[in-house]
Amino acid sequence: MKGMSKLFGIIVLVAVIGLSMTACGSESGVGSVTIAGIPSQYDGKFAMLLVDRGSTTQGWNMLTITGASATFNLLDWVNDRPTTLNEGNYSVSIVIAENITALTNEQYLYLGIILSRALSGETVSIGFGEFVSL
Repeated sequence: MKGMSKLFGIIVLVAVIGLSMTACGSESGVGSVTIAGIPSQYDGKFAMLLVDRGSTTQGWNMLTITGASATFNLLDWVNDRPTTLNEGNYSVSIVIAENITALTNEQYLYLGIILSRALSGETVSIGFGEFVSL
């Protein structure tokens, strides 16, 4: 009898651990944003993407544009770690400069914004033409 209750206790412990692991699962949400249809004049230029909700940056990243599209894997603004955003409406901004030095000196080649854009899925595709040039 004592052995049976011990076995039952082990089975319950394994079940609790298993259920807690499946309940956590992997994070789902928007993890990257692809900008498609980028004009060739920006090929090789430096770009920064900001995804905001209200006055708070929710995700961002920088990269060098290669070709007609660029995929920004989103980072958390506070700790620069990969992040996923909840599905919903966000404002999305893109800044393009000759290089990172020009970007930090606010010498932009292009600055565009989408004031409200629904984001859903793991990777969101946005056409360059959706941005309003500022």
